[in-house]
Amino acid sequence: MKKSIFYFLTVFLFCNTLFGQISFGNIDLNDQDQILFTIENSSAHINPYRALVTSKIKNGSSEKNPTLLSYYPERMELTAAKSGDQNNRVLQIRNAYGTASYDIQADSFSWESQYQGIPENPLPLLPYSYSNDGKYYCYMEKTSFISARLILKSQESGESRVLCQNLQISYDSVPVKWSIQGNVLLYEKDDNIYFCNPEALIKGIEIDEEYRLIGPGSINSVEFTDSKYFAYINDYLMYKINTKELYTMGLYSEIIGQGTVVGRLPFRFNSKTDKFSVNKDLNSVFIVQNQRMFSYLVAHQDSCDYMDIIYSRPYTDSTASLVNSYIFWDKTGCPVLWLEKLPYNEDVIRCSAYRITNQATQLFEIEDSGKPYLSPDKSKIAFYAGQTAYVYDISNWNRIAELTGERIISLLWYDSRTIYAGGEKSIRKWNPTVNYSTVVGLSSVKAAYWNGKENNIIADNASGNMYELDSVKNTWRKIGLVSEYNTSTQNGRYRVFTGTSANYNYKNALYIRTLGKKPITKAVYKETSKKFAPKNRVALVFDAYDNADGLAKVITTLKKYKVSGNFFVNGEFIRRYPSETKQIVANGYNCNSMFFSQTDLTKNSFVINEDFITRGLARNEDEFFHCTGSEFSLYWHAPYYKANEDIISYSQKAGYTYVDTNMESFDFSIQDPKILIQEYYDNLVKNQGGIIPISIGFSQSKSDDYLYNYLDLLIFALFEGGFEITGINNL
Repeated sequence: MKKSIFYFLTVFLFCNTLFGQISFGNIDLNDQDQILFTIENSSAHINPYRALVTSKIKNGSSEKNPTLLSYYPERMELTAAKSGDQNNRVLQIRNAYGTASYDIQADSFSWESQYQGIPENPLPLLPYSYSNDGKYYCYMEKTSFISARLILKSQESGESRVLCQNLQISYDSVPVKWSIQGNVLLYEKDDNIYFCNPEALIKGIEIDEEYRLIGPGSINSVEFTDSKYFAYINDYLMYKINTKELYTMGLYSEIIGQGTVVGRLPFRFNSKTDKFSVNKDLNSVFIVQNQRMFSYLVAHQDSCDYMDIIYSRPYTDSTASLVNSYIFWDKTGCPVLWLEKLPYNEDVIRCSAYRITNQATQLFEIEDSGKPYLSPDKSKIAFYAGQTAYVYDISNWNRIAELTGERIISLLWYDSRTIYAGGEKSIRKWNPTVNYSTVVGLSSVKAAYWNGKENNIIADNASGNMYELDSVKNTWRKIGLVSEYNTSTQNGRYRVFTGTSANYNYKNALYIRTLGKKPITKAVYKETSKKFAPKNRVALVFDAYDNADGLAKVITTLKKYKVSGNFFVNGEFIRRYPSETKQIVANGYNCNSMFFSQTDLTKNSFVINEDFITRGLARNEDEFFHCTGSEFSLYWHAPYYKANEDIISYSQKAGYTYVDTNMESFDFSIQDPKILIQEYYDNLVKNQGGIIPISIGFSQSKSDDYLYNYLDLLIFALFEGGFEITGINNL
């Protein structure tokens, strides 16, 4: 590959404070040598929040482990109490600083584990999957950027067992499913489905795994009902399996088969791309094939006969791309299809709910929303959109309640009458039946101070209310508004202040100055005084050749993690997909040219001269403008990154800067995207940055899998490797 004009030109001309993400502020020092301050991390890929921290000064230094008083709910789970009390449940809150627990019965917070220092480069947290009784949970333990071990763990004893040594990481879900009673766990391993009793496996008395095989497939192949049964789909057949007969089936599967056949599908189920949901009687199924085809099927008797097709339609909305879909069942036994869509002419996700019979009846549509959360008794549904959370009765689709005041980050049903809503400002316990909520913890704090001689802590979380800390329970109580309050940065022994940091990750640093005969200045956090060089830079380049399959997924992933993206649009793509071309612009991304056709310009069969290149670039410019009303940025690259010195020279005369990459492999030529991620990463480390090419679908690809399906894993690999993702103009 030829090098472009700015190829790997990593010149950092800016001061550290421009790029630092972590900052200290809102300092208050009391007469007992206790500091109160906030830490804010404005990293591009996480929601910024201010953690409230207190620390004791001893002999001129801060204590080793400062105390966090706020609990940002990046993820929340409901667990069993470690005391073994069956009636007590614990709300678990996880974020970059560690894991905190809210004991619901005792109404108290405590930190179960805490990050030592400050998480300078926080990644999104991996999900946990808890049994319904909260006694056991499964999680993924990373072994590389793209792979992990699947682990089962006991909440009470802390003992664990490895279920699978090598699976692909997912930041959305854990590849397991629990029975309602929590005594059966289904998990995926090496393209097969297995079962186990979690208690027996933890105690080491479970039978060998070879006798716990359900059959081939992924976790998408199985689905529990509310009863003792679960459904299993293998190719064209759907089976009903009784959990009480699992061990018999496992031991004698070659003789008695895989359960009772419910019916035959009119198409083959692909467990890697398809998903399904069954009704409680396990005689109706709703299947989503490759996120494009929706089918509602009914079996009238347990047999190998074909199931009746009640509804079957492809996704054909001409106004938006489909991002994701969810299925649940209403009280009448009809499936409800919930669709997340990205409009072609807007930059906000829209969600639509449809009741499916022999046709799809739209129930409502709402913007800026996410997935639905079904209540434990399946009678209500909760979801959040923008600054509001909603609860609907799904028997009549009447809105029961709304919770306003702040953007929701995570949401969890405690029981069918109680919800815990984790917002960007606070964690609230909400009873939608009477539409009443109360704050149990603060997520983020605008400012805080020591109050009076008692040194109670008062906090302002930017919600229009003030809160006082219960120092015993670590919970917050709402109090009246305080018109003004005083803070201090020094007492007779110490002065606390912010100053410059030698660490590129910090906008400033927090220091303690000893006021006495031996004036000494020390950093509260030692890492802020250590010198670290700026991060190497990487640009993600998305090439739109002749297929738009991955575009919606790419855009939503970039927006979710606030990552820069650079789109290069081929003339063939503009002509085939004008709506999708507009969608790139509507979501705020700059577009660049990839010539007017997808032809290899270096082939000898073409006469490539200056006029050909100039006219080809101009034609693509005009087609893009007529489609979107916007102009290209004056960067371009040839199709397949194939260009010679003459082609680059001709384009420069036309006013364009050529963009190239030194990558030796591309996603349209490599079969396994996971291998490609490792190749890209190794190349970036070697060259201290660069450009990563990613195709937005490619009809002529040699692979049936695409790199854009693993974009989140690629992004997190770059973050973990210490790279800064930026636009091509910043290289």
